Amino acid sequence: MKHMFNIRQYSKRAVISLLILLASAFTSIACHNQLSDPVQPAANQSPCYTVEHSMGATCVPDNLQNIVTLYTPPLASLLAVGVEPIGITPVTGIILGEFPAYFPNQVHNIELVANISDEPNLEKILQLKPDLILGWSHHSKIYSLLSKIAPTLLPETDSDATLWSNWQSYFKFVATSIGKEAEAENFIREYQQSIFDLKADLENKYNDKTISVAHISDKYGIAAYANNSFSGSILSSLGLKRPELQDKSVQPRGAIEAISTERIDLIDGDILFVLTFSENDTETLENLLDRPLWRNLKAVQQERVYFVDGWTWVVPNPLAAQAVVEDLRTYLLGSP
Repeated sequence: MKHMFNIRQYSKRAVISLLILLASAFTSIACHNQLSDPVQPAANQSPCYTVEHSMGATCVPDNLQNIVTLYTPPLASLLAVGVEPIGITPVTGIILGEFPAYFPNQVHNIELVANISDEPNLEKILQLKPDLILGWSHHSKIYSLLSKIAPTLLPETDSDATLWSNWQSYFKFVATSIGKEAEAENFIREYQQSIFDLKADLENKYNDKTISVAHISDKYGIAAYANNSFSGSILSSLGLKRPELQDKSVQPRGAIEAISTERIDLIDGDILFVLTFSENDTETLENLLDRPLWRNLKAVQQERVYFVDGWTWVVPNPLAAQAVVEDLRTYLLGSP
């Protein structure tokens, strides 16, 4: 009987120990899932709905109040559907708090949550207590950190290159993710009407003309933009011809980079739109004007060189698309 008593005592202690270990393991698994699986909302969170994106699935709160955007396309996408974020990153990459002219004035009063190099300040974002963070493909490296602050959406699983030539796809993704599908559809309908109107007004004026888009920058050098760039896709929708070098798709973003000054003829066309990014670009352009190679360009000789804002013509978003169409109307039909 004494021997049986010892076995029972031992079994009781083993069962208790096992129960403690199992409880600890389940607690650890639950905590891990709460951090790593954004589809499952915490018990104290409001109801949410699942959004699929490039990093998996994220549960977005039903009643969004405070959104942080980490790049120009999500910022412009929100503004285009009438939503103002509480935190944004710099837009131009030149001066902190500087914005292209197509942005509305209210952006100047929104909290900046990144430095001029577009590196998000996680502490500042945390202080804002956002309900949702909208990022871009390059934020995948810090996605795990961002998603611990708030539900975070990166672009859909389409390739990064597609994001630059098809801004409407990402715009619709953002709008759908925040329940603003109807507003986005209205915006796109108005944009498509502006394309239709401009195409009709151009008639046959440029059927035999080539439109070149390039940038000449002290920081970025000389580059041209192909059909699958942001501005190139707009020119294509208008049926405008491109120079041979630009009449194709080029990866990753439609940019043909590192063109030497000796081959500046590669950016020539009947009309040349030159993208500028800073005041320093002006000095670079002035130096080129003194070179015979520049003076020999067809667009220069015909005085059809137009300077436009690089940040507007390069970064894909709905507000910029409107601005590019207006630039084209001004320079192709007006008297700039």
